Amino acid sequence: MYYSEYCMSLLRKLISIPSESQNEEKVANFLCSWLEDMGMQVTLQHISGKSYNVIASVKGKRKEKQHKKLLLGGHIDTVSANERWRTDPYCLKEDGNFLYGLGAGDMKGGIAAQVTVLKKLFDSNLDFPGEIEFIGLADEERHSIGAHAYVKVKKTAGSADFAILAEPHYDNIVVGSMGKALLNLDIRGITGHAAMPESGINAIDCMVLFINSLNNEYMPLYKDNKVGSLCILRTFSKYEGYSLSIPEQCTSYLNKQLNSNESIDEFIKNIQDLYEKHVGKGELKITKEIPFYPSYKINTDTIHLKSLLNIIHNNNNIVPELKINHSVSDGNILYTELLVPTILYGPQGANYHKEDEYVLKDTMLSYMGILEKFIRLND
Repeated sequence: MYYSEYCMSLLRKLISIPSESQNEEKVANFLCSWLEDMGMQVTLQHISGKSYNVIASVKGKRKEKQHKKLLLGGHIDTVSANERWRTDPYCLKEDGNFLYGLGAGDMKGGIAAQVTVLKKLFDSNLDFPGEIEFIGLADEERHSIGAHAYVKVKKTAGSADFAILAEPHYDNIVVGSMGKALLNLDIRGITGHAAMPESGINAIDCMVLFINSLNNEYMPLYKDNKVGSLCILRTFSKYEGYSLSIPEQCTSYLNKQLNSNESIDEFIKNIQDLYEKHVGKGELKITKEIPFYPSYKINTDTIHLKSLLNIIHNNNNIVPELKINHSVSDGNILYTELLVPTILYGPQGANYHKEDEYVLKDTMLSYMGILEKFIRLND
């Protein structure tokens, strides 16, 4: 009962601190103090402005030949609260098994559950093998600048054997994710008198032909599940008022989802060739913009994942589905930059990025028991 109340108290405090993307300073400072009081070695990493990461570590005292370095945590930012909340989004509301609050499901509930497990480990004199690093990362709901800053540090300081980010996946475990890229498509034509369109190259006409070619080429492949989707998000050209001049420039922003077998560089080359084939005039320049997330998929035969699945089966009598996520997370960055097998597994909730977001209390308690057994297990 004590640890259940401890977890609820921590979750209540986390939710009470606004921490929208690029405004994580207060919640990062709070979490640093909480973890330091627990006994962890803590670093507050400044990213930019009011964005901060929390990096904390602890070593177990059980000496065994085999041990693992485990990475825990997730993101500490949330989206902004909308006006449709029926209760105060910064005040935890308990309604039986439902715990409502901004970020309760995504993912302060998971953070609170993992920190409570760390508290139990300290209370048992750190009776576990190996070591744990806990991370609270900024800006995941936007551009993941926190994850990018973290991997720059860890590339020279060592990484981990296995990572569990407490995203709200309870009945399933995410073992990989699609990637996504934002591409700037800029076409330059040649101006001229619009009454004689043949006197120049209309960049807007070129863009229309190019977008149609992209859709004709890739949408059938997407429908056959052979590639990730693509979508034009915005198209614009400079226009200063009515003029009989051929528009010589046009820009579009393209979002490209990436399956695990897709390379963004190969995609860029392919669509550049597509432009030459179907448009063949003007000049196309393609630039990768922020955000960019490579796709990834871990080796599901890793001993750490198998051990976790066995504990879940023994506890809950279920075998969670192993999924490839259609969204992106900091896991995309941790895996591709550090080569740490990274899964998303945490307490279950609902209404992420919406009003009345919640996490389920019983899954938090069950998750804590499973995670504790996994940490104490020598695999």
